[in-house]
Amino acid sequence: MFWERFYSLCLKRGKKPNPVGKEIGLSSGIISKWKAGGIPNGETLMKLSKYFDVSIDYLLGISPQIEIKETDIEPVLSDKELKDRIFFNVNNLNGIGLSYLVEYSDFLTTKMKYRNDEINSLMNTSLDRDNNI
Repeated sequence: MFWERFYSLCLKRGKKPNPVGKEIGLSSGIISKWKAGGIPNGETLMKLSKYFDVSIDYLLGISPQIEIKETDIEPVLSDKELKDRIFFNVNNLNGIGLSYLVEYSDFLTTKMKYRNDEINSLMNTSLDRDNNI
């Protein structure tokens, strides 16, 4: 299941698996192992998840849903309450927990920046088309 999803995601980007692997720092030998039925380790799954903007569950065939859309998540707390809760939780973390938090927050920040850039690009393309009509 992993190989099929990985291969399909590569094709959607107009790329072959080996160049995608190279882009995220993997050897072609690792890609060949996946084709033969191997599964990436956790760190590599995180890289692939970020690269393709999909969940790890999707990559592994656990979830049929490619990604969780922001509209699928309804916050039950206000922004201030969420920030207060995060601040409280951060104060209770040790070194490794803080490392995981930094890695995850970098992931979220990158994902949100990518989405904002994508939205801005789509809006600019639409405006350009409207102005040329």
